[in-house]
Amino acid sequence: MQTVERALDLKVADAVWVATAMLHREHSKVEGFTVAEIVAKVKEEGLTEKEDISIYLHANQHCVANRAPNQAKLRMLFETQNGLRRLLCPSDPFHAERDGRVIPKASDLPGHLMPLLRWYEEWCAKRRSRASTDDPLLALAGSGKGLWALDAVEYVNRLRAE
Repeated sequence: MQTVERALDLKVADAVWVATAMLHREHSKVEGFTVAEIVAKVKEEGLTEKEDISIYLHANQHCVANRAPNQAKLRMLFETQNGLRRLLCPSDPFHAERDGRVIPKASDLPGHLMPLLRWYEEWCAKRRSRASTDDPLLALAGSGKGLWALDAVEYVNRLRAE
């Protein structure tokens, strides 16, 4: 008897998060993904049986933390400057009216997808540490220490003496 693998039926938002996490793991050097790539990954992995338009709307709007909410107030994805989507990290800015979930509830994921939650924590930690070294303004921290090291009165007196 042959076993037929049944598609999962995750909540659409969770399916979008899982697909985006999978894309990040597969393409670690890529900053973000198009909505079409996320929708295709949801379908390829059989993560939900919901309609394509629902998956598209979640990846395009409902899950995007830095866009004004339209019905759902989820904060699972972040829209980059060039319109791509990536997973949201806790340190990312988000729209003030959004207060929803950032990740799927562990109880809503099947066992084989649970490692994605641990991977996500590690991924965000790496992004935080990399952001502090990549930020040009933060890189300037401490660079002006020597400017004010001299006492102003001593400096003026020395200039007058010369």
